[in-house]
Amino acid sequence: MKLSRKLKVSWDIISDTKVYPIVVAAFIFTLKLMIINTPSPTLPPSECTEAKNGFPTGCGFVFDEAYYVPAARKYLAGEAVNNEHPPIAKFMIVLGILIFGDNPLGWRFFSSLMFAVSVATVGYIAQHFTRNKFVYLTAPLFYGFDIMAFNIGQLAMLDSIALGFGLIGTLFFLKEKYRSSALFLGLALSSKTAMLFLIIALLAYKLLHSLTSDRNLLKAFNNFSYVFERTIIIIVAIFIASLAVYDYSLNAFDNPLNHLDYILNYHSRLRYNCSEFNLPFYCIVREVKSGVVKETVVDLPMSWTVPYFSFRPAPYHVVKLSVGEEEWRPVAYWGIYSPIWWTTWVIVVTLAIQLLDLIRIREDAKAEVFLLTWIGVNYGIYFILGYLMSRWVYPFYFIPTIPALAIALPYLLGEKGFPRLVVYALLVTQLIWFFIFFPVKNDIHIAILKLLNLPR
Repeated sequence: MKLSRKLKVSWDIISDTKVYPIVVAAFIFTLKLMIINTPSPTLPPSECTEAKNGFPTGCGFVFDEAYYVPAARKYLAGEAVNNEHPPIAKFMIVLGILIFGDNPLGWRFFSSLMFAVSVATVGYIAQHFTRNKFVYLTAPLFYGFDIMAFNIGQLAMLDSIALGFGLIGTLFFLKEKYRSSALFLGLALSSKTAMLFLIIALLAYKLLHSLTSDRNLLKAFNNFSYVFERTIIIIVAIFIASLAVYDYSLNAFDNPLNHLDYILNYHSRLRYNCSEFNLPFYCIVREVKSGVVKETVVDLPMSWTVPYFSFRPAPYHVVKLSVGEEEWRPVAYWGIYSPIWWTTWVIVVTLAIQLLDLIRIREDAKAEVFLLTWIGVNYGIYFILGYLMSRWVYPFYFIPTIPALAIALPYLLGEKGFPRLVVYALLVTQLIWFFIFFPVKNDIHIAILKLLNLPR
């Protein structure tokens, strides 16, 4: 009895609304630290700073780390490179190297930390919209154990750092602390320009929520103007200041406006020329390089969320071992969807129906408006870029949409009268998927997968 009472007290403390998201985040961060040095370089930094027809595997880079780690090394040497992206996330990679050394821990520390912060923040955002304990207990798990988000959030890339700042800014925005929100949203935009879509989503949410709740266009516009004034000036100021510091310290551009012009021109040129259409899921680009025809598949946005037509998993860094006919992959960073991606369209339709019903009966629909706006902007923008503007798009661009799915699933199924068993089944499926595709596996892990006849 005493043991069961102690366990109950421990659970009550852990599941407390203020503590629980931090506990989940700490667990995720611990997992990341356990594998943060895999893969590690076997070559010195001097051989892995300047690419010569790519970097050798001995550099220890995974996926786009091959851009950002060499860039960080050049920044430390006073050289400006990778100017097409704003500097804050790259400076944090530099900071990690200065603190921990030029090694995988230094490269990946802040990306891993910011992913853990994002997991906790998703829990607090869920709490903002509902007092239903079931929702905020499960939302951080759905996001934290999404394998694509976890993998990208492990690497020395811009995405995890940018989204971490963006989610903190979102939480302050929802709490109507607009200046604090603008500070973090400015840091997010100064880490990756794609965070502009998140900012647009928040402003659109504010306007649409005012319209659906007040039914007064003038009042909604005044509310929107108030928020716009208190956020945009600070966001723009932080963004321009970050470019100015970068340009001055590294002698990159004469002024930040010239740098911004370079960023916009660079990204406007990233267009594909489709040779073989397989719409709406993908197209094939054929290019002739050195007399050899190279085929590249562009995975268009519909392939990210439709299960039967899902994009092929991308091997970001895969080490395959074999003995006889047996094969296994002890290190395998896959760019792969997770089961909750396939719920996107069901969530959108259900939220839309719920929103219309709440508008009809004149009840507040802030959660529905927020989630629909978040998904609609952060995912919907890539339909415009990918299909209409022929801009290169990649499945990991879907990561900023995942927090909304992670909140929407338990919110719709757990709070709105649906059986919670469905959410538990989806969560178990997500955890099993995560276990199968966890990027660094020890012998016991591989033995369990073999025993269960699962991919290894």
